[in-house]
Amino acid sequence: MNHLVVSYSVGLATVGCGLVAFYVIARVWKSGGFRVSTRRRLLSIIETAALAQHAVLHVVRIGRRYYALAGASGNVTVICELVAAEVEAESAT
Repeated sequence: MNHLVVSYSVGLATVGCGLVAFYVIARVWKSGGFRVSTRRRLLSIIETAALAQHAVLHVVRIGRRYYALAGASGNVTVICELVAAEVEAESAT
């Protein structure tokens, strides 16, 4: 009987530790702790806004330059190049 109680307690503690670990991982994931830094990547999407059902507006960084891109129905169009200082100042807030 004593062996059964010890075995049950160890199993319950193992499941509890697993649940705590999953909880911590989920919290870190939700807060963005697992994201790769955008400064190391050549291309990154800074922000995306849906304009209509099949139309989106993207602000992207390619190297050190920023662009506004429109995407709709399978095509992408460069709208304009953005001023890097303005984009970086806005994304820092």
